[in-house]
Amino acid sequence: MRAAWRWCAAIGIVAFTISSLFNRIPGLAACGPTGGLAPIMAFEFARTTGDIAAMFGAEPCTSTLVGAQKTGLLLDGLGFIPSYTAFLILGAIAAGARGRVKMGLITIFAVAAISDEIEGFLLNAILDHLPGTPTLLYALGWEVYVKFGLLALGTLGIGELVARGRWFRRLFAAAIVPGSMLAMLGLLTAPGGSMMTGFTIAWVGLLLGALMASFWPSLFSPARAGPQPDQAAPSA
Repeated sequence: MRAAWRWCAAIGIVAFTISSLFNRIPGLAACGPTGGLAPIMAFEFARTTGDIAAMFGAEPCTSTLVGAQKTGLLLDGLGFIPSYTAFLILGAIAAGARGRVKMGLITIFAVAAISDEIEGFLLNAILDHLPGTPTLLYALGWEVYVKFGLLALGTLGIGELVARGRWFRRLFAAAIVPGSMLAMLGLLTAPGGSMMTGFTIAWVGLLLGALMASFWPSLFSPARAGPQPDQAAPSA
């Protein structure tokens, strides 16, 4: 399991590094109201052509924001989606997923990743023909909710596996499980800030746990089985 935790930690660092690059994309600033959401998140959760038109505003800001969003989609599709998917799948395996549970979690994360990639194509189509169409936005809504819902559910599954181990593992489960639940609640009530805060708490907890397990595996090992009964002394 130590090797799985090490790979999980390494790819997790890559995923978080790529995530930080979104904030450095030049020109990624909304041209109009976004309902308090960051430009990328506001674009994902836009539900009407009016929302899109308002956020992208007028020239010359529109062209700048379109270029920045396209850069973000490229970074997302080629870097962030593959890396966070591998991070979560390795986290599930390292946490002890076996059999049907393992296949179930892998399937959840794979479907979430596919939904995320489809979402990218839909967003690109909207950017090419602003402000998009009701059909595109309807499809986008389904993909966004499927993606985030499955990611929250799968991360919660990892947290439950981590919680089965020794008390030290449970410290990290105490971040992963509530973070996942906060992400689910945020998705259902007010997508945006609280949802992403939940994912951040859960995924940082998983990354820290993976790093700890990489260097001190004995502290992160599964719970010990009960004491074995003494063997009878051999008779003559």
